[in-house]
Amino acid sequence: MSKSIISVFGATGQQGGSVVGELLKVGNFKVRALTRNPDSEVAKKLKEKGVEVVKCDDSDSKEAIQEALKNSYGVFSVTFPFGKKESEDGIGKKVADAALGAGVKHFVFSGLAPCNEISNGRYDVPHFDNKHKVEMYARQLSKENPSFVSSFVYAPFYFQNFKTYFQPKKSNDNENYSISLPSDPTGKPLDMGDIENIGSVVSEIFSNQSKYSGVVVPFSGDALTGPEIANTFSKVTGKTVIYNFIPPSVFRTFGFPGAGEMASMFEYYNEFGAFNDLDKSIASKITKLTSLEEYLEKSQYKLE
Repeated sequence: MSKSIISVFGATGQQGGSVVGELLKVGNFKVRALTRNPDSEVAKKLKEKGVEVVKCDDSDSKEAIQEALKNSYGVFSVTFPFGKKESEDGIGKKVADAALGAGVKHFVFSGLAPCNEISNGRYDVPHFDNKHKVEMYARQLSKENPSFVSSFVYAPFYFQNFKTYFQPKKSNDNENYSISLPSDPTGKPLDMGDIENIGSVVSEIFSNQSKYSGVVVPFSGDALTGPEIANTFSKVTGKTVIYNFIPPSVFRTFGFPGAGEMASMFEYYNEFGAFNDLDKSIASKITKLTSLEEYLEKSQYKLE
């Protein structure tokens, strides 16, 4: 009997790549990787592992996406807030429609909390709220079409961000380091995780359709205050790392694209946490979630 196909959007990126890797490891499904560039080095390596690589991007027409999803049992969809002409929620809804039209049985969407709704309009974080609009749309499709099951996974602040946007900086004395975040030490601890863990969570969701029908599975490998984050860096690297809290009101004034939205995100995090009242224990029962200390050790994180 041939294995059912799971089609994965963003298959050469962080979330989709983790999902593809875990599905291959578990071996319950055949994997179809959807990518806008099937000739990329990452796509070529996927082909070598036996993955079916199909040229498809979520900015394509609904008809083109539906064709790419043909004969798929499941679809993993992750949307990106920047760099597309269409709105993020418009793209996500289009993919859900295409999945339904292609006869997909299980649609797993990478969503986020509705910050605006939870905060009663005080915090506007479009890349969260637009994802939630997609979730609500998929839920409605499932309600109207019971054979189209939808499930949801919520990722936290990535540990990987400490290698890019929030990398510790050497202090002026050239002796110590500082890590700067708009995470208020007096607020909720910051939920964080290794984005590589998302693959195990999504694989389990696909393997247990009825159990996770309509369910949101948030995952968090650690929930730490800023000073606790700095102390973890100090412990693993052997260097003195000091926490520097940047108030979101100050962070908002920084000139880079998206600074205001990121400031609002941290205001939301500080008051409600990443997942508000969702059950964070579900994911930890599915897989061993990586802590910050484990991530830094595993990645051999060094401060030069």
